[in-house]
Amino acid sequence: MYLIKTPFWLRLIYPALTWRRRNEDKTIYITFDDGPIPDVTPFVLNSLAGYDAKATFFCIGDNVRKHPEIYKQVVEGGTRLGTIPLTT
Repeated sequence: MYLIKTPFWLRLIYPALTWRRRNEDKTIYITFDDGPIPDVTPFVLNSLAGYDAKATFFCIGDNVRKHPEIYKQVVEGGTRLGTIPLTT
């Protein structure tokens, strides 16, 4: 099931959570998951740089191990990082 809006009943179950926030800024938060990937990640980084935009990258530990040079580009790109640890 894909929901565009949060169902009202979910807000009733969790009333302590913040569900809406007034914001005067025109801000978009962008995230990318499961990288770094050789063809995709450099393209995304170049596209973001072209717009002087930042994003958050959630990286898979195994992909970081396989593609350390691309991960280094992500780190040096001034983006935010979230890393999913390797499991053994």
